[in-house]
Amino acid sequence: MNRIIRSYIAMMCGPDGLEQTVTIEVESRPDTPMRDDAGDILQAAQKRCAAGVVDYDSFNSDSEYLNMVDARAAEYHVVSIRKPGQPVRFAYEGYVGENDEAVFSGPVIAVDTDEADFAARWGIALQAGTLKGSAFFDPELFSEALESVEVVRCSDHPVSLPELVSSARTLIAAHERGEPISDLIDELAVLTALVPIHTPEAAPAAKD
Repeated sequence: MNRIIRSYIAMMCGPDGLEQTVTIEVESRPDTPMRDDAGDILQAAQKRCAAGVVDYDSFNSDSEYLNMVDARAAEYHVVSIRKPGQPVRFAYEGYVGENDEAVFSGPVIAVDTDEADFAARWGIALQAGTLKGSAFFDPELFSEALESVEVVRCSDHPVSLPELVSSARTLIAAHERGEPISDLIDELAVLTALVPIHTPEAAPAAKD
């Protein structure tokens, strides 16, 4: 079967605690969902970060250099992974394994339904506690945590005008009470950024 190259944007954190964003490419099949590439995505992002701090010229052979890149790559953990493009908001519900009595839900932002499913699995695994610790460093554990999730709903949930108005009113009220508003500003900024680019134009007013 033909294989294609897919691009992803990963935010990684190194042993120094500093975050960096890298764009990586992985080889995949046209019909493969993003979650199936999770391990390859994480591994490629780790190696990209490691290659930036390992000096090729200081090694006597390619094998020594590659061994050091692999060793340093394992020190980087994933913070986020996304596709390039304009994101929209989705709402999800799901559970881990066969425990459908513990259903988790929440919002995610993604550029399409495939990425939304991936992000929903990540969110559910975090809420359930199955994605933690070494799984953020280990491509195999990371993939297993996402694969163990069952997503029962993941659908478009665009930002509405009433939601924007409510967020703005909450911000204004908090400001008038002298309360901290930095988180509310961030919330409103996120909502504003997720407003659909293409919105229906207002119908012209009827002439008398």
